[in-house]
Amino acid sequence: MSFSKWFVDKTRVSVATLIVLVLGVAALATASAQPMMSAWATSPAVPAGQLGVGINHVEPILEGVDTNSKIPTASVDTTRALLIASAAPLKAAPVPRRVAVAPRASTSSASRAGATGWTSAKVSWYGPGFYGNTMAGGGVLTADSMVVAHKTLPFGTRVQFEYNGRTVTAVVQDRGPFIAGRVFDLGPGTARALGFNGVHTISYRILG
Repeated sequence: MSFSKWFVDKTRVSVATLIVLVLGVAALATASAQPMMSAWATSPAVPAGQLGVGINHVEPILEGVDTNSKIPTASVDTTRALLIASAAPLKAAPVPRRVAVAPRASTSSASRAGATGWTSAKVSWYGPGFYGNTMAGGGVLTADSMVVAHKTLPFGTRVQFEYNGRTVTAVVQDRGPFIAGRVFDLGPGTARALGFNGVHTISYRILG
């Protein structure tokens, strides 16, 4: 046999052997793949909340929510507290109190009376027809008596009077006047020292 013929025969055998091996491998692959394909085809559907197969799990997808579902439901105690708060009457805001403004000081007798204890009153006087009479607080009334009559002030109380720029101090020693609207009855000496006559409004203050 020549060398060329031997080489051709060997080559044919090798090619045939290779084809047989390839076909065998293909047959084996097909046979082993069929059970896997069958198992794949018959496998149950992936359950909700599970990705693929195996142990990779996720939480189930929640249904959509709206704005109302995000508002928490009030408890019974909270609702009762809200009802009580809404039913409670509102307290009125306190009204600021007005502060009285003191009058401006002046040189008049009336304004000076309010600042230093001075006040004013309607005053009369008595004298000549009562000389020699005993006064309610004791002693005899004379033309020079520096006394004054008052309905309630204790005997011996000193009262200062001002009239027409003159100021004198008299002692409560008698009772009167008994005519409505008059506060003091000036004794004879007190009226003369003030230059007082008739019935007038004058300033006075209690010295004690």
